[in-house]
Amino acid sequence: MSAETISDPKSATSGLVAIAVETLMPRDALDFDLYLWPSADSSPLLYREANYPLDETDLERLLSQGVQTLYIPAAKCRSYQQYLRKVVMRNSRLRPTQRFSLLKKANRAVFESAFRSGVPTRMVQFAEEFGRQLWEVVCDRDTVLAHLFSVMDHDYLTYTHLTNVCTYSVALAHWLGITRPGEIGAIAAGALLHDYGKRHVPPAILNKTDRLTPTEREIIRGHVAAGFTAFCMQEDVQWGQLMMIYQHHERLNGRGYLVGATAEEIHPWAKICAIADVFDALTSTRPYRPPDPLADVLEYLQERAGSDFDAEMVRCWVMKICPTN
Repeated sequence: MSAETISDPKSATSGLVAIAVETLMPRDALDFDLYLWPSADSSPLLYREANYPLDETDLERLLSQGVQTLYIPAAKCRSYQQYLRKVVMRNSRLRPTQRFSLLKKANRAVFESAFRSGVPTRMVQFAEEFGRQLWEVVCDRDTVLAHLFSVMDHDYLTYTHLTNVCTYSVALAHWLGITRPGEIGAIAAGALLHDYGKRHVPPAILNKTDRLTPTEREIIRGHVAAGFTAFCMQEDVQWGQLMMIYQHHERLNGRGYLVGATAEEIHPWAKICAIADVFDALTSTRPYRPPDPLADVLEYLQERAGSDFDAEMVRCWVMKICPTN
């Protein structure tokens, strides 16, 4: 997984974070300032003060001028996320696939701010809120995952991978009969946190295009322990979420890592995460190979059902993602 998570380098040290113009909706007022940033060698310019109306003409003018990104103070990320939930995600005029795309674009800024901070509590807060929002979209009765798959990114960057695994985990859990919002939300948050430990792996190893050395493989394997360590003392992180972080590379036959846990020793949420993680890894462009065809990925999972992955979960996933398979 690439360590590159910052979609706009100007945001890294400015105290501002980038947001997509298309995630903003005409309304009376926003409770955060909006900034323009024409170029990397210029200073940000205040475009619209908080609590000042933003109308459809403003948004059309920005887009017609080629302005697709605005900036908000990093301290207002939570306000922006709440705005997204109240105003954008509940807009009945938008199709589920549109809401899903906007959800991912809008939350990238919040994720990048939390991930860069290195503060586990901020990542937990982000994961919980994103999980609640995702539940409203993915489990919409009119939403079919095959439609969502067509609008998902498959570049395997950090944010893309984590949100894809989150989406797949929520969908699989829902199809398996897990419908209580609290449990679904917890699974979503755990999936978003599952690879947090990779922030400690050098980018040169994560992005290496040729064969890893034994030492490099051990460094990458260490990400599960690093992630577990980061969150094990957080009171608002559940045991199942910790196991998603620690066990998503374990396999039923004991041939996974870190400890070679088997079958019933692996938490059910970790089994869900394992399938979602492998599915996204194989269907995404990696530094060292192109994505595999969907049919090949589904065949890979089926061949390993009962040995590496939970057979019932694989059967459910294949049936839903490709009903004619």
